[in-house]
Amino acid sequence: MTTAVYKLVISVVDDLFGPICAKTISTLVSHHRVNMRDLINLSGFDRRTVNQALCVLIGHNFVNFDEPVIDGKRKPVVYSVNIRNCVVMVMFPIFVHVVKSLHGDIAEIILEEVLHQGCTTRDKVLETCRMRIKASNSSKIDADTMENMFDVLVSRNYLEKTEDPDMDDDGKERSAKRFKGDDSRVLWRVNSNTFLNYLRDQEIVKFVRSKFDEASAEIVSIILTLNTQAPGDLTQMSSSISYDQILQNLKAKKPNLVPFAQGYLDILVDSPLGIVKVVRDYNNSYYINFTSFYEEYTRAHVASIVKERFGPKCQRVFSIVLSKNMIEQKQVAELAMLPFKDAKELLYKLYSEGFLKLQELHQTPDLCPARTFYLFNAPMEQIRMKLLDVCFKAAHNLMAIRKDKLNENARLVDKSLRADAAIVQAQQSGLSADDLEDMLTSSEKQQLGVCMRIVKRLDLGEITLVDSICALSHFGAANVA
Repeated sequence: MTTAVYKLVISVVDDLFGPICAKTISTLVSHHRVNMRDLINLSGFDRRTVNQALCVLIGHNFVNFDEPVIDGKRKPVVYSVNIRNCVVMVMFPIFVHVVKSLHGDIAEIILEEVLHQGCTTRDKVLETCRMRIKASNSSKIDADTMENMFDVLVSRNYLEKTEDPDMDDDGKERSAKRFKGDDSRVLWRVNSNTFLNYLRDQEIVKFVRSKFDEASAEIVSIILTLNTQAPGDLTQMSSSISYDQILQNLKAKKPNLVPFAQGYLDILVDSPLGIVKVVRDYNNSYYINFTSFYEEYTRAHVASIVKERFGPKCQRVFSIVLSKNMIEQKQVAELAMLPFKDAKELLYKLYSEGFLKLQELHQTPDLCPARTFYLFNAPMEQIRMKLLDVCFKAAHNLMAIRKDKLNENARLVDKSLRADAAIVQAQQSGLSADDLEDMLTSSEKQQLGVCMRIVKRLDLGEITLVDSICALSHFGAANVA
């Protein structure tokens, strides 16, 4: 695990649950798999504190636990950090936005509550949501509407059943409880894989639209919609969809494209991108190759990063090296239509930044430079991991800066919150709130406004980073540790 991932995991946990949980997960990250006794000794906390911290972290799926069996004998329960789920937590604002755009405000409130609790029961979520809506003086929403929306989220697999992480005072996990026949005690948590797959499918359609046209994107969208894989499945290809099924759905959505459907499918299959594949049989079936999409999407994303950091000429040089696998600098200069000196400078600039690798092929045993071929290539997997590490480091830095800013202005933030609460209470009681609005002086309001603007920009920067993390982590399908 890189230092950047380590720091990001600690920052996320500290931001959400406080220093005790952060210290606990820091100990687990440092020592990988730890039992309760060692965790108490290493963290410096007492047994009760460690047990409570573990319950919180396991409830949010940040920590895994298992009871190893050696030579037929059960050993103490060991705990380890689920790095992937900790990183996915950074993407949760995007998940909330997706649910709101697809299913409305009620679904947003329900998802926020489940995310806040980690894993919780249906009744508890619905009761908390009712209290939130009542406190916000929103329009009245009946219980049936909220229950139906919860059922919709379950049916779309945005929420999934989970086990009860119940532990005794010794830190030993009691038998994981699956409550059958009693839905009121079933625990639910957010299924992040479903959201990641949705984001992946949307990016596939956008990518095809940018490379081909709207009609091709519509056909790919139909194939993804008809995908019969289990929701949340992270396999590398979709299920095969017959040509007749594609035509049937195309007639309902875009009947004017039906006569040209076969031609568009042939173009997509013959494309060197390799995103759409065909199974030749009596009725051709088509599927999406996610591996090919990840490769092409990562290449495009890395090329855009090169353009932003080094300019369009560097991007042109990088794209040429990327397309040729191995190439000499003289050939790069000719294909990029640049002077040899400029091409050489750009190549070695990319090489020094780690975007290119250099391989030497010696013609003679004396290793003479004049009789040596210097070939450049772009190691995409190394570049992907390097940029992912940079994204993790940037996310950690943004969180740290935001925390420092809020700590510097903690008194003003607390005073502002108390003033807002008092104003709301006065309005509800029918009293005048004019005097309460002057609790903050003009200079304090100005200072608080500057702080909030900075925090808002940091939050927006953090959300922007999520796009790069999604692309470079292959929407959760690739290793991020």
